[in-house]
Amino acid sequence: MSEFYWKFLHKHLAPKYSTGDKRIGYTLSEVAQVLGAAKEALKKDNSLIEMNPPIVIVGDIHGQYYDLLRMFSLFNDKDRNEPVSGTLTQKYLFLGDYVDRGSRSLECIMLVFVLKILFPKKYGLVRGNHECRPINRVYGFFDELQDRFGNEEAEALWKEDLLHARGIGPNIHTFDDIRQIQRPLDDISTSPLAMDLLWADPMIDLIGFMPNQVRGVSVYFGESEVVKLCKSLNIDLIVRAHQMMQNGYGFFCGRKLMTIFTAPRYFPERNNKAAVLVVDENGKCSIKVLLPCDEINTGEKAFRKEFDLSYMDSSSYQFYKTNGKLPKGRRKG
Repeated sequence: MSEFYWKFLHKHLAPKYSTGDKRIGYTLSEVAQVLGAAKEALKKDNSLIEMNPPIVIVGDIHGQYYDLLRMFSLFNDKDRNEPVSGTLTQKYLFLGDYVDRGSRSLECIMLVFVLKILFPKKYGLVRGNHECRPINRVYGFFDELQDRFGNEEAEALWKEDLLHARGIGPNIHTFDDIRQIQRPLDDISTSPLAMDLLWADPMIDLIGFMPNQVRGVSVYFGESEVVKLCKSLNIDLIVRAHQMMQNGYGFFCGRKLMTIFTAPRYFPERNNKAAVLVVDENGKCSIKVLLPCDEINTGEKAFRKEFDLSYMDSSSYQFYKTNGKLPKGRRKG
């Protein structure tokens, strides 16, 4: 594995960049290198990502970099003499919306990209509706790129289209429908199925589908359609993101559909929690909740207490760096 990508990952976990709004000082050349390698890694995945449990399913991040690191810290292995980072101990499926809204979208997307590059089988990256150019041009990501790199460079970086194409709609009947989505898909509006996967929302007491007037695109779907789709796909549960949940998660249709949201305090006035869904090797599901932070519980001291960065200098880390796997007896997930 390239030394460059390990160093790139390492600096993302440094305390001085991991709290507050302090940004990582990226160069254009290193961002371009990561984008190129991430594109190649994503090309190797099908439009339908298929991953076996155990796995952690992550919802919207929305540029909240510190909270992304806090999420990983839920899975740190601190019970050994040589602690191991949560980025290494699990497989993860991200459901999109890495960027926009929050102040550090670039750090979020760069971190998940370098993890995908280093561990392509351990990280699944799904596209969200905010990974579409017309959306992230308006809701913060493009402005952040301009602020950090200037207009010309921001325009060039913004035009990179890297991710896969959550929600259901009348255009999905089999898994093959998703597999047949052709990528890259620059204009989502050319694929009604992709529009539904990225934009559709559930609605209580609705039978069938109706236009999604709040989003302005795609549809609302009722419980009847969830039941039909679960039966036709022979599945027990649909997990989606795309909507803020006050407790970090919410159920629909007798727990046949679950919404996961992983950006705590997304609405500060509501002080919402965040959550991830953990699926073990037997398919048993559990939920880990991430509480909102306040000023008392942030800063470098709090970060070091929560993350225990000794794993970055441990022999366990060095072994993983050299061999691509954890030492015997230290593997999790």
